[in-house]
Amino acid sequence: MKRVVIPFSQIIGQERAVQLLKQTIKREKMPHAYLFVGVSGVGKTTTALSMAQALNCEAPQDGESCGRCRPCRQLLGGNFPDFELVEPDGQSIKIEQVRELERRFGYKPVTGSYRVTVVRPAEAMTEEASNAFLKTLEEPPAGNVLVLNATEPSNLLPTIVSRCQKVVFRRIPPHLTEKWLIDTQGMDREKASVLARISDGSLGRALEMEESGFLERRQEALLWLAKLQRSAPEDAVDWASRFEKKLEKDERQEAIVALLGLWKSWYRDLLLLKAQGPEESLINRDLSRELKIAVEAFRMDHLVSNLQALDQAERDLLRFRNQELVLENAVLHLKQTESERNV
Repeated sequence: MKRVVIPFSQIIGQERAVQLLKQTIKREKMPHAYLFVGVSGVGKTTTALSMAQALNCEAPQDGESCGRCRPCRQLLGGNFPDFELVEPDGQSIKIEQVRELERRFGYKPVTGSYRVTVVRPAEAMTEEASNAFLKTLEEPPAGNVLVLNATEPSNLLPTIVSRCQKVVFRRIPPHLTEKWLIDTQGMDREKASVLARISDGSLGRALEMEESGFLERRQEALLWLAKLQRSAPEDAVDWASRFEKKLEKDERQEAIVALLGLWKSWYRDLLLLKAQGPEESLINRDLSRELKIAVEAFRMDHLVSNLQALDQAERDLLRFRNQELVLENAVLHLKQTESERNV
């Protein structure tokens, strides 16, 4: 997805995080390292770009960038030499990448006052890379601000976490996501409403679902759950394997995360109906008829068990476990629950 540079004032749903950063910039006492914590797609990298613009702006006002000076224009054009993004080389961020980062830190920023470097996802660092990165945090070079993007800080070395200023990014409320999709993407209200609800507070995920055509495959993915009880275990595993192999390597993890999130939304809805909660709170509101039929066959503990299994699968993916195996294990658990509910 293309990186977009916007001022702090245009970041949606992250008022507390933005206010904290603006106050720090105005005080001119920048920490050498931040830990941005939140699910993927809620604006962590976008906010880091906004921070880089504000820090290097030649005419900032109240912590905001002007958008017109040379550094601002360079960032908007994607050619600002003092913003760097470190991402996995394959499945992980390797020690060689961290060493290259340290080498560049030996030089002053090229044109700006600060070099801003984003490491995402920080959980992808190998053990060797993490240990090497810790050395960088212990001896922070002047004129550099490091930003580690993470979903689960518990997957990072505690010594890394303790040396960073933590900033929490919240899930974006559905009504803000819906409005943004309509106003900036020209999306019709019905599609925007569905995407806003099923993307689980992640604006980035909503956009990826739209761009990949995931919304069109959504009903098939949900209705497959209804057929699970009639499938043999080996057929369920075969379906998971075929789904995983159809995906391009670079999009595989995000697509599996999106699928797991979609299934979680289904079981959350069933749990809500089982507890006699308000129908207007359903995520898959447009499939309420199917949900009301499905809920009759479930016990509360089975629904909770399925949600826990899907949560665990998401955590395993964040730890960069074998993607095919993670998906197969999740499907087998759902299959087992489907079988138990009819015993």
